[in-house]
Amino acid sequence: MSDDRRRSEVWKFFKVIESNQEKKKVECSMCYTELTYSGGSTGTMTNHLRFKHSQVFTASQARDRSTRSCKSNYTRRTNQPIIVSHSSLMAKDEWEKCTAKLAAMCAFDLRPVSIVEGTGFKEFIKELNPLYEIPDRATVAHFVRLQYEEEKRTLREKLANQVGMAFTLDLWVSVATEAYITVTAHFLDENWELNNCILATREVEEQHTGLNISTEIRKLLTEFDIPEKKIYGLVTENSANMVNCGNGLGWPQVKCFGHTLQLSIRGAFDEVRALSDTIAAAKMLVAYFHGSSSATLELQSQQKQLELSENILITDCTSRWNTTFDMFECLVRERLNIQAVLNCPEVTKSSDAAKLKLSDSQWAIIEAMVPVLRPLHVATRIMCSQEYPTLSGVYPILCSLKNQHLRVKETDIEAVADFKRIVVSVLEMCYNTTDEVLCQDPTLICTFLDPRYKSLLFLKPSQREAVRAQVVSYMQSDGPPGQSSRLRSSAKRLKREHAQSDMAFLLGEYYQDGDDSDSSPTPEEELGQYVLSKAVPTAVNPIVWWKENAPNFPAVAKLARKFLCIPATSIPSERVFSTAGDTLAKRRASLDPDTVGELIFVNKVLRMKEPQQDTDEPQSAEREDTVILQHQVLIKQEDCSS
Repeated sequence: MSDDRRRSEVWKFFKVIESNQEKKKVECSMCYTELTYSGGSTGTMTNHLRFKHSQVFTASQARDRSTRSCKSNYTRRTNQPIIVSHSSLMAKDEWEKCTAKLAAMCAFDLRPVSIVEGTGFKEFIKELNPLYEIPDRATVAHFVRLQYEEEKRTLREKLANQVGMAFTLDLWVSVATEAYITVTAHFLDENWELNNCILATREVEEQHTGLNISTEIRKLLTEFDIPEKKIYGLVTENSANMVNCGNGLGWPQVKCFGHTLQLSIRGAFDEVRALSDTIAAAKMLVAYFHGSSSATLELQSQQKQLELSENILITDCTSRWNTTFDMFECLVRERLNIQAVLNCPEVTKSSDAAKLKLSDSQWAIIEAMVPVLRPLHVATRIMCSQEYPTLSGVYPILCSLKNQHLRVKETDIEAVADFKRIVVSVLEMCYNTTDEVLCQDPTLICTFLDPRYKSLLFLKPSQREAVRAQVVSYMQSDGPPGQSSRLRSSAKRLKREHAQSDMAFLLGEYYQDGDDSDSSPTPEEELGQYVLSKAVPTAVNPIVWWKENAPNFPAVAKLARKFLCIPATSIPSERVFSTAGDTLAKRRASLDPDTVGELIFVNKVLRMKEPQQDTDEPQSAEREDTVILQHQVLIKQEDCSS
């Protein structure tokens, strides 16, 4: 009879270590004392528990045997009941509390639910609390699902109170070649706090067409009871199926700024032959150091001799252009040390050194490209932030890049000049500021509602007026204080004027006509006051500004809450990929897709609840980057609109 089939409770604390036909030896799992067991009697073991482990024995006797296991009121999606068992040595509520914490640990640390089956884990829990009976993996997954449902219900209630929100959307494929879609939601709550949350990670079993993707999105809206009129932006990459998805939904669509930068910069790398050859040669050089322990040790030795920090060479990744900047910057910093290693015959063969050494022209390109790529690198980092509004900075940053950082200089070498021209050309094609219907672009609306950029100096006067007219239209079509409110105000004003004229008739010369204008400004008047308000430095967080000034411009503030939450990139949904990659490691690739989505959802919720450390210094540094990159925004209108 196996241990798990013995009915006596004492077998929870003993295991057979020696067996023959006449008698058996058992060992106490708490003190490792060996006892003799024969004839099926467990009296010796019971007495051992009574006198040596009285607390455990008392708890064991206190529980009724009928409560050794209980059935959950919840069922699997397969309609099969989940059996949630708990030890008879621990109170049911205490056992469930511990199991819920175990499930939360699996979600927070992205541990596989099968961790409960590990021998080391079982031994650890036994030492920590012998009264706790470890659940099976199905039970842990069940408790993850319970927490998922609870957090989902909380999020649904929170979303119901928001005036507007934006979605980011992306597709990815797991190691098991299963396609998933991730959707995140972003909104500014009533306290002007920027919220970023994950809605779902779902498997997409059908073709990844725009129609199928949009169908999944509409299902999500139904699950979370989100009216479509509350969606003010959908941020996706520029692929055809994503564009078709946005068109099918009919929501304002925002192209991912990060994806656009990636296409323009990586395209320029490939198109400029001298630059692509330099990148290839640099990658081969870095690969040599990554593949040679002796070369790496010699490089570290050279760094120590010069009292420099030990820096590992960074290689280029095709899917992330900013790694090219990191590689170039690292090579420039370590140039002398690298050359010393290549010139050391004890480390590098002369034939290898001849192949690996970069030419003077290639070093010149690398050194010239570092200051050109740095503002693009900073722009990428700023636009990927989730701490403050980012979409409003797209056009000001593009203006700064075009008119300052990517302007071709007479001193530029040919490869650098060609790179600048290509990048600017692609960005101008993707963000055409000469388009007359530009006023409907949510990116521009967001820019105007950011007090730092409300002057829109990079646009022509006619375009600025069109944007302002579009904002007024949004204000009027949104109920109070929109168009219907304005009509009611006009009716009240006419009624008041009529009553006052009757009084004037009765009072005659004793009546002095005063100011009878409506104290509530029209949308046009309030917007005009906002435009004429004091200019705001670029280092100011627009959310903080609006929190302080919302009472002065209530209608504009309400619109700002709807638009400033739109992120500039789809990075929030892409960041889930790293979480999903940890969840779907090869040893866990067989996880049920629903469990994957629940684990990721709970993980993100728990991470958001985690106490945040003081981040004043990083945010301050990021603000400095913003100022450095955008200080050229407030330049003459004719320079920007040229």
